[in-house]
Amino acid sequence: MARIEESKRTYIEELATNPRVNLMVLSERINIAFHEDESEVSLSEKIAEKLYDMPQLITKLLQQEAIEFLLQCWDMEGESLIAEMYAREIEQLHFLGFLSYEDDTILLNMEAKDNFFFSLKSRRVQEELEEGTRLENILFGMLFLYGILDIYECCQMIQEEMFPELTYDELEEFILLRIVFWQSGILLRNQMNSRLLLASREVENRNEVFIQWSLREDLSWKRYSEDEYKNLALGNGIGGWDGIPELYDFVMKNIENDQYKVMMIVKSLVVKIQNGLTYEEITSAYVNLLDEEDKEHQRILCELIRTLYKTVPLYSLKGHTRTELEEESQEARFHVIQGGKE
Repeated sequence: MARIEESKRTYIEELATNPRVNLMVLSERINIAFHEDESEVSLSEKIAEKLYDMPQLITKLLQQEAIEFLLQCWDMEGESLIAEMYAREIEQLHFLGFLSYEDDTILLNMEAKDNFFFSLKSRRVQEELEEGTRLENILFGMLFLYGILDIYECCQMIQEEMFPELTYDELEEFILLRIVFWQSGILLRNQMNSRLLLASREVENRNEVFIQWSLREDLSWKRYSEDEYKNLALGNGIGGWDGIPELYDFVMKNIENDQYKVMMIVKSLVVKIQNGLTYEEITSAYVNLLDEEDKEHQRILCELIRTLYKTVPLYSLKGHTRTELEEESQEARFHVIQGGKE
């Protein structure tokens, strides 16, 4: 258990306990000019001044869970909690100087509390946090499905289906600020048209995805509902596709009985399919998890993989599945041409 106590540091001193590279990243994201050899204290002074002037940046940077945890800590001063359950929240809050975690003690920076308490407690901030979480889940779901997001095209899809008032500038700012604390995305810039791209770390060969997109220029993005994007985000990229429940059950009974390890096996298989590996490459990798003599279970596993091979969306197909592409191809092949004599 970690006890919650007051820190004796000033807000600038708290910020300055961060590695200099973190302070430089944060400065860049909130448009603070700095030079490469600037000290931690100097960077922290500039960051503190910026956040005092523009406290709204805090809700754009921090995820909802982090701010809710901070408010909880402010109410629990002198009490204890299990810090390990809040590792990500503590990391984010330390990054912005709200607290530090030392020797099983959460140290709250009181200067930060004095300056930001009322703004973070407001109803408006709560609404902004909920909207930010909603948008974040949509983006994560899209990232799991498409692998690489063209932010301009992504914005159009979100505007049409979910956030009609959202502007491109607002979406770009949200991503540029929030990505500081995301674990799954890499920002890229298209050198041909200068468009901003967000790529998943799960994409094994980005160039190959771009090549496949260029070969299928007429293929539109597969649209999903907001709930489907959200469920993918909350499910770590594993959707309710045909074969998923059966694969979970099979792996749990025949390969691994630890729930986390089962999830990792299923997740890794899904990612291989999304990256376009062949059926043979995938089956050879996973059949080896079974006993070499267990031919019946090997056969069942191969059938489960074959089902998923057809029902899991691919990065190169812009979120479509192999089955969907085959069906569209069949429809095009037998499309009736109108005409002839009256």
